[in-house]
Amino acid sequence: MTASGGRSRPKSKKRRSPKSGDWPRSAGWIAAAAILVLIVLWWVLRAERPSQPTVTDGLEKRLRAMAAERGVTPDDLEIDTRIRKVEGVFIRTWRIRFPNTASREEFIAEAAILGDQKDTTVAAPESNVGDMIGLRIDHGIETFDLELEISRQRQTYTRPEIIEGPTRSQPTATPRPVPPPGRRGRLAILLDDGGQKMDLVATAGKLPPEVGVAILPFLPFSAETAFSMHEAGHEVWLHLPMEAMGDSDPGPGALMENMSDEQLRDAVFMAINNIPHVVGINNHMGSKATANLRMMTWMMQDLAAMDLAFLDSRTTVDTVAEEAARVQGVKTGRRHVFLDNERTEPAIREQLEEAVYRARMEGEIIAIGHLNEVTVAVLASELPGLEKRGVDLARPTELLN
Repeated sequence: MTASGGRSRPKSKKRRSPKSGDWPRSAGWIAAAAILVLIVLWWVLRAERPSQPTVTDGLEKRLRAMAAERGVTPDDLEIDTRIRKVEGVFIRTWRIRFPNTASREEFIAEAAILGDQKDTTVAAPESNVGDMIGLRIDHGIETFDLELEISRQRQTYTRPEIIEGPTRSQPTATPRPVPPPGRRGRLAILLDDGGQKMDLVATAGKLPPEVGVAILPFLPFSAETAFSMHEAGHEVWLHLPMEAMGDSDPGPGALMENMSDEQLRDAVFMAINNIPHVVGINNHMGSKATANLRMMTWMMQDLAAMDLAFLDSRTTVDTVAEEAARVQGVKTGRRHVFLDNERTEPAIREQLEEAVYRARMEGEIIAIGHLNEVTVAVLASELPGLEKRGVDLARPTELLN
């Protein structure tokens, strides 16, 4: 019943209860937000946590520390001078120059202990060119090829000895040996990579006739370069392409590991016939081929039959080419110094000085350079004065045996 003349009282609205489908939706949003928070926290914590070093990182640090403990400075440690991948294994080449022989021997002795670690193999040290020793440390998917030398610029390392009190003995400098007065040496120089162009042939022909030139086969100017250099009085060599490690292309006429014995002999014969006036062969690339005894044996048999010499460019420490040549009676020798790995005048002059020094100290040295403008210019300037510096030039074949 309503009051007379008044409006009816509005009915109160009932509170709507949530529908059954709203709770799962709300719970889903809450869960998503929680997951997002956890992801952000994980990312922040991961970014702040230092990455764990790999086993290989640990081995690299150990090698660096072992070298530093024996007096090797950063200037004497060349990391990854060459990196190649062979059958899935990365092979890293390091060059380490030690102050003296004692420090190098201690490094080799400690390196041998690394072979006791899991998945690490240390090969026996191998003597290479000059006083270099090769040492290979194999660690799973990564291998370290260490080239261990004695620094000729400084020989300052002495193993510290404990004496009375807290002090230790200090290293004393040992000067580089000096050739005895009047000591003379003989130096042969061979310039590789001829046959690509003719613009330097005339200039190279004016170098002392003892300088030889090695010519790549089957190139536009191979035969013409050979004729020109021969007429100028220089020895002509075949710079025979051979298979290298990795995917490098040695060029036309290359000796490849997958060749049959007959194919190898045909390839050698055709390359020799492509270069007139050849007195011998040296390898272009060939880090894989010169380490293959079968290939080198077949090649040396052909060279012996044609009375040709062989000069090992030493592109790998695993080469067996020189050994195969001697077994087959081929006149042979090896490269001791590279003149122009760095093709700048100061670097080439420094390497030439190294060759002069070693020739006087060791008696006979063979150096290899390349037929390029910088190298030819440096040789044209420096070679006339070698006689006054105690060195006599010789033809490459004269220093083979």
